[in-house]
Amino acid sequence: MPTRSLQREILDDHEPEQAVVDKIYRFLSFVNRRLGGTRATLAQFDSFSRSWTPGERISVLDVASGAADVPRALIAWARARGFDLRVTALDVSPRALAYARRAGPIDRLGFVCSNVERPCFQDGAFDYVTCALFFHHLTDEQVVTALRTFDGLVRRGIVVNDLVRARRAYIWTRILTQPFHPILRFDGPLSVRRAFRPEELKSRAEEAGLGWLTIQRHFGHRMTLSGEKR
Repeated sequence: MPTRSLQREILDDHEPEQAVVDKIYRFLSFVNRRLGGTRATLAQFDSFSRSWTPGERISVLDVASGAADVPRALIAWARARGFDLRVTALDVSPRALAYARRAGPIDRLGFVCSNVERPCFQDGAFDYVTCALFFHHLTDEQVVTALRTFDGLVRRGIVVNDLVRARRAYIWTRILTQPFHPILRFDGPLSVRRAFRPEELKSRAEEAGLGWLTIQRHFGHRMTLSGEKR
């Protein structure tokens, strides 16, 4: 897979009925929880937390939050370590947020329906911005724009978590999605074909002027682009 596919996924242009949305986000939550996605984000916050003060309040914006499963994992992780971490889950889809509100506890978790391209927050409104399985939906130019937007919104740092484009990941995704909804069978493998390779995502960060972000690869054909401002 030498180049990214620019073919659009079904969910990029079409929002199914609520019952189908629920099935899709239930599956994606399983993928994050069991196949390394959530652990990749938590690993970066574990590193950041070494400079935090016990009891300190930490604010996080989770972009394209979907089921808000990663925010819930972050909140639970922080609570166990004595930090008051609070997450705002941002998503453009009302149905995704409707599922997210029903999918688990909402303590220290808020919801906003908006597009990150038109953020409804002031500069420096959050300590951190994070997202998972979002950047592969964007063009190269949109990634650069998103990273600059993230940089304006945060006081401390950024964690971008996404797939790595690789043939093995594509094959496993085709196998994994076969028993599930047709949208997942189509969009899942295409997501891998649309994903970046680590050096490509790092180049987009440098183009955005965020050379302080670094790439780390994780289990499950995941990578993070993350860092804290100096």
